Amino acid sequence: MVDRLKTAKRALDVGSGSGYLTLCMAKLMSDGVAYGVEHIPQLVASSKQYVAKNHADWLRLGKIVLVEGDGRLGLPAYAPYDVIHVGAACEKLPEELLHQLAPKGILIVPIGKPGYQEFTVIEKDETGRARARKELGVTYVPLTSKEKQLGYW
Repeated sequence: MVDRLKTAKRALDVGSGSGYLTLCMAKLMSDGVAYGVEHIPQLVASSKQYVAKNHADWLRLGKIVLVEGDGRLGLPAYAPYDVIHVGAACEKLPEELLHQLAPKGILIVPIGKPGYQEFTVIEKDETGRARARKELGVTYVPLTSKEKQLGYW
C-alpha cells in the first residue's frame, strides 16, 4: 500500500475514525488527496480538530478531506481511487468499493465472519479486472451502520 500511495492521486480510508491513518496516507502521497469517511459525526469533528493541529493547511487546501458518511458505500463523488483501505470487517467483498477502485488500484479489506477475517488485498489490472489474495488472519470490528455501531458497545 505504501508504494501505491506515493503515486496515488486519490486514496480512500473507510472508517477513518480519528483521522490518523487518513493523515498518514496524505503524508505518503506526493501529489494527491486522501479522503476519510466516517459515519460517527463526533469522530469526524474530532478528526478534523486533530488534523488541524499540525496540518490545517492540508484541510484548507483539500489535500486531506474528512467527511461524514456511510463508508460501506464509499465516496462515489470523488472516485475512482488508486488506494482504498477499509478499517473494519466485511463479511463479503464490498462491491460498491470495488466499483470505486481505479484500474491499477489496490483495495485492502478484512473479509470474513465476526471474530475472524482474512486481510485481503484486491488489485485491479489496467483493464479493470480484479484479483484478490488473502494475506493473513485478523480480527476487526464489523463495518456496519451508525445505528448498529452505537448499539454495538
